[in-house]
Amino acid sequence: MNEASVTPPVPSAAGTDHGDRDHLRREAWTMALYVTVCLLAALTALQNVVAVPGRVLGLVWGTTIGLALAHLFAFRIAGRLVQDGRLAKGDQIASGIQLAAAAAVALLVSIPVLIAPPADELTWAGYVCAAIIGVVGYGVARAAEQSRMRASLFGLGVLALATVVAALKHALASH
Repeated sequence: MNEASVTPPVPSAAGTDHGDRDHLRREAWTMALYVTVCLLAALTALQNVVAVPGRVLGLVWGTTIGLALAHLFAFRIAGRLVQDGRLAKGDQIASGIQLAAAAAVALLVSIPVLIAPPADELTWAGYVCAAIIGVVGYGVARAAEQSRMRASLFGLGVLALATVVAALKHALASH
C-alpha cells in the first residue's frame, strides 16, 4: 500500500444531508427566536404609552421585516467576506430559511392580533411571543428526554430569560 492508494474518508451523502438539515433548522430557529425576543421588546416599549388601536399589526410586521432585512444584509455580506466574494449556495438557502422563519413568527403573532379587539391587540401579541418562546424551551427539554414536568419548568425558565433579555434590550434602547 502506498500513499497514493490511501484516500481520505468521504462522508456519506446521508451524513452531509443530515448536517445541512441540522444547520438550516438551527438558522431557522435562531431567526425565529431572535425576531420573537425583539418583538417582545418592541411590545414592552409600547406598554408605557397609549398604543393606537389597530396599529399593533404594523408594529409586528414592520419590526419583523426590518430585523429580517438587517440580518439578511449582514449575513450575505459576511458570507461573501469569508467566501472570497462569492455567496455559497448553502448561504443562499440559509437566507431563504431565515426569512421564512421570521415571516412565520410575524404570521403567528398576527393571527390573534387580527382577531382580538383593538384594545387587547398588544396583550395578545405579547402572549403569542411568550408562547413561542416557552414552547421552544419545552421542545428543547423534551428533545433531551426530560419529563413533561421538567420540560415545562425549562420552558418557563427559557421564557423568563427571554423576558429579561427583552427588558434589557428595551432599557438599553431607551437611553
